[in-house]
Amino acid sequence: MTPPKTPPQRKAIPTSTSPYIVTLVKRLAHPHYVANVLLSVAYPAYHLIAHPEFLETFKIAHYSSYILPAAALILIKVNGSQSAEELIGVVCLYLKVYCVYGFWSIANIPTAAWGATWSGRWRIVLYLLAWLVVFVALPHPPYRGPSMIMPLSSSQLEYLTTPVQQSSSSSKGKGKSTDGNWKKKAQTAKIVELDENGDPIDDESANEGSKDQPKPIELNKEELDGLDSSHYWIIAFNATWSAPCRYFEAVLARCSIKYHKPKVNFGKIEMDMLPDGDSIAGRFNIDLGATTIDLPTLILFKDGEPIERLPPKIGTTKGGTLLGKVGWDRSERSVVTAFELDKLGTGKESFVKR
Repeated sequence: MTPPKTPPQRKAIPTSTSPYIVTLVKRLAHPHYVANVLLSVAYPAYHLIAHPEFLETFKIAHYSSYILPAAALILIKVNGSQSAEELIGVVCLYLKVYCVYGFWSIANIPTAAWGATWSGRWRIVLYLLAWLVVFVALPHPPYRGPSMIMPLSSSQLEYLTTPVQQSSSSSKGKGKSTDGNWKKKAQTAKIVELDENGDPIDDESANEGSKDQPKPIELNKEELDGLDSSHYWIIAFNATWSAPCRYFEAVLARCSIKYHKPKVNFGKIEMDMLPDGDSIAGRFNIDLGATTIDLPTLILFKDGEPIERLPPKIGTTKGGTLLGKVGWDRSERSVVTAFELDKLGTGKESFVKR
């Protein structure tokens, strides 16, 4: 008898501070961050190379009107950053804007290169071109640090977010565990045989007798492994193009490691990478527009029922229409508070199902 498989998507957890630092350095050594740091110091480096005497005459007081506002703005953003990746990204963005302004301020000064004299505006053009090349060729990498977050497919998401059907006999019982509900839910997940393309092989004889029944959720054995809807599931609804989603994954990864319990699981789904991503977004009232405040969205499920969500919603109408949502800071503290991670899975939760 072969032992049960451990979900391969969950990465190893560091046991001390040293491996965590090594992992952080490896993440920040990605070419994306290295290239952006180089772009961020392009103007100061050019100024020092072209005018080495600048260091001898440099006085902070002379440039205080530029340095102090920039430093204050960066400090505000630093205080609001929730991960090292977000901090690097925000600081580099402001420094690159500063570099554009710096090259623009010396655009009327010609430069000599390759034995010819060039207009100073070429500095701005070349810098913006380099910025564009880095943006296109070296996009923001996905989070690659330690994590206990399980990537989910559409079928797995449907399985975990489909409410368990309670029978009349089970509702009258007292002191029963959720094992019965788990078995009922497991019956709705049909393990199917897949062909070479990953499509289910139709069983005509089985289909003839089940035309009037609800379509079961089709999962293979690997997809069903590790899924138990009777547990608490905190699922992140992401989009790969969203910068807040990319930055927030490091925060959620920390939560998944720190607050992992036998009956508390973390999952994520990339809606823009799925054919039915729009329908998933519509089902959970998530706006995928460019100016949305819904990304990322976290929803806590148990027995297929949504219990709590971030960003928090204002309320719903009698018909279930969402009235609106408010923004949130995507901090670890907000996740811990909203989902009661300290008490989650201990039986001391104070949730009211919505």
